[in-house]
Amino acid sequence: MKRFFSLLLTALLILAAVHFTFGHSTSADSFDTSKIYEPYYILVNAETPAVSYRGIEKEADKQVFPASTTKILTCIVALESGNLDDMVTVSANAVNFGRGNSLMGLKEGDQFSLRDLLYGMMLPSGNDAAIAIAEHIAGSTEAYAEMMNSKAREIGMTHSHFVTVHGKQNDNHYTTVRDMALLTAYALNTSPKSKEFREIVKTGTYTTTSGPNAIQLVNSNRMIVDAPATETLPKPISCLYPDAIGIKTGDTAKAGKCLIAAAERDGVTLIAVLFGGTIGDPEYNDGWNDAQKDKYNVKRFNDAAALFDYAFADMVHSVSFGELVESGLNNTFEVTISNASKEDSQGGVLKAYADISMDTVISVMQPDPNVKISDLQIEAKPLFTNVYAPIGEGSVIGSVAYVYNGKTLVSGNLLAERSVKEGTAQTDITPVENSPSANNPAPIVGELIGDANVPTLNPDEVRPVTESDGGCGLPDDMRWLPIVLAIVAVLLVICVVLFLLYLRAEAKRRRAAARRRARQRAVEAGEYTDRR
Repeated sequence: MKRFFSLLLTALLILAAVHFTFGHSTSADSFDTSKIYEPYYILVNAETPAVSYRGIEKEADKQVFPASTTKILTCIVALESGNLDDMVTVSANAVNFGRGNSLMGLKEGDQFSLRDLLYGMMLPSGNDAAIAIAEHIAGSTEAYAEMMNSKAREIGMTHSHFVTVHGKQNDNHYTTVRDMALLTAYALNTSPKSKEFREIVKTGTYTTTSGPNAIQLVNSNRMIVDAPATETLPKPISCLYPDAIGIKTGDTAKAGKCLIAAAERDGVTLIAVLFGGTIGDPEYNDGWNDAQKDKYNVKRFNDAAALFDYAFADMVHSVSFGELVESGLNNTFEVTISNASKEDSQGGVLKAYADISMDTVISVMQPDPNVKISDLQIEAKPLFTNVYAPIGEGSVIGSVAYVYNGKTLVSGNLLAERSVKEGTAQTDITPVENSPSANNPAPIVGELIGDANVPTLNPDEVRPVTESDGGCGLPDDMRWLPIVLAIVAVLLVICVVLFLLYLRAEAKRRRAAARRRARQRAVEAGEYTDRR
């Protein structure tokens, strides 16, 4: 049994490293960048944010105004420098904004947690929340801006300079779309507070839990949540994207309509930075109402979705299972049947094959176009769940999953290549009539139920074999069942006795209480006589 258990663990730990080459998927043609409305943009893989994906970029290093996408930097600095449970008092300066500003809705003297203020800054893009955060952490917005510039230099944003904490227009406050891609990749993946950052920016709606009153917050990123209908925008266009995970919008007269978006699929994170929407567009009219402007407001979201769709499709490569097997991928595995007959020709070693069609098409996402598919490795993970004789040829004895980058590409049952008979136990008991013997062997499972009736196992529901499982009779752990039942019975008896004692004591207490009440009534009526 120990030898079998060791072999089983070894089989489970062996990875079938497979090198294969196959053609690139033709599902994604070259992307037509002329369809991108914004004049400044870049698409990157978050793992390599300094380099555009397949060269999809335009004016990526030109200095531009970031508007409220600035708040990505404001947020990550606050997460790394502050305590989310700190209570922040809102100053008069933090609420000194006129019309035309995006606000969380704070009032002077309010106290909110830093956590609530970060949601108020990142979802509805509250300028008031940004000021309150900066003053709490650094004492002033000027000191906080220095912290932002220091963090930008650390990240490698060499063409950026930040003056404000909210992104309101300032000619000395600028960046590039490549620098903002670097910042976003840092906030999502590299920062020690990436988990908290991701949680905030992917949230559609949020209700504050601190402060004098609850505030309902809605994310301005329409890839995350639809814009709420209003009197001036009764039917906002939906731009929801199922793989979107954030990040931030921005909008000022000089910056135009900006968006930094991120999407994640099969472990690959893409970032699209699109700045300058509507700038220089002769058709766009600032005098339009919200419904008229909406078709321009959504261009940035639709453009980001188009970029993500292209890149994700472009990364997918397909190959047949048969091609992988020809390249060396294991589709047969060995296991030792511990209770096999001593006459077994293979000494109890049984081969099992993966019940997967050679024509099965497997799709793999490979994000880096410079990496050859032959460099990928697929793990073959066998799991044997029926390794005791008798076993019939073609019987299901386990399952196997083929995994790449943490994702199961294809899975199937493991079928026995041959029959294995059970060994005969040596005892002094005379076998009864019709019992299995050399001349009357026990029927094989496959003969009993027929290969066509072998049940199919779901690999996700199979139970791994443990050392205590027995080949016949009850498993070892079942031998403790009588003792367990005896203990349970004793405990039940004790509980019953205790309950009866409780009922008796309760009845006695009630009788005593009744006598006291009767005595009290007699005293009050003047009829009580002390008999002592």
